Amino acid sequence: MDNGQSSVVGSMNEVDLHTHTTASDGTHTPQQLVSRAARLAVKVIAITDHDSTAGVAEAQATGAKLDVEVIAGVEINTDVPGAEVHILGYFVDPGHAELNDELARIREGRIGRARTMAERLTAMGAPVRFERILEIAGEGSVGRPHVAQALLEVGHVTTFGEAFAKYIGRDSPAYVERMKFTPLEACRLIRRAGGVPVLAHPVFFDKYGKIMSSFDLEAMLTETVAAGLLGIETYYPNYDAITVEYLLGIARRHGLLVTGGTDFHGMKANEPDLGGVYVPRKVVRRLREAWERTKDE
Repeated sequence: MDNGQSSVVGSMNEVDLHTHTTASDGTHTPQQLVSRAARLAVKVIAITDHDSTAGVAEAQATGAKLDVEVIAGVEINTDVPGAEVHILGYFVDPGHAELNDELARIREGRIGRARTMAERLTAMGAPVRFERILEIAGEGSVGRPHVAQALLEVGHVTTFGEAFAKYIGRDSPAYVERMKFTPLEACRLIRRAGGVPVLAHPVFFDKYGKIMSSFDLEAMLTETVAAGLLGIETYYPNYDAITVEYLLGIARRHGLLVTGGTDFHGMKANEPDLGGVYVPRKVVRRLREAWERTKDE
């Protein structure tokens, strides 16, 4: 595992607007993440931890020293019937009281969820200690990757992918639903916290390579735009040119910004490094302009 201290080769891209630290389920501390970005010549990153802004201050302090612009962000995990929807927030105020209260409530729900998963796994004959899951999470927001790590450590699985497929994926036997928070609620909360809401990784590919979504994308956009959504993540790992053009078309139809990034965690197999997904520099400028406009509303 890279701890942010190893030698790395420079990235070809200067922008990465989707990254995670130890404040949620990443493996790099905020300082390590920004230090790695600097060595990779990534000039602008956004810290978008799950349901937490706890890593932003440290990241921004490090960025100021290393000439890396760090945008305060968050990724709020929400639910619709039968699917998860993630809403990114950019330029949020990390000290916004309502935002922090709601995120704390969501994180508390995550702890209860992890406890129930541990209980179900034990009943299934694949025991993991709840206390160990919390140890793995450290000060970060507890999530399924921490449960997967616990399963891996005790030998119940050999990969993270197997942990999700066999035990804790949405349709797997130890899966536990999260506390309900809707995409509309997330968009409105981010706007009240001074941020720019963006729909994260809206599509995936089926086994035949067809572009799919786990929810009705057009209906979702109609509802979330009305609730304040301002953008859609368009540049993302494994999104080829056809997919990017498809999403650019959707963005134009709905009058949305486009964003992108690697969704860097630092521990996922085949995950691109920071800056490993091309994101045009103009994306940052337009995102900032949208943020400035929201101040006048």
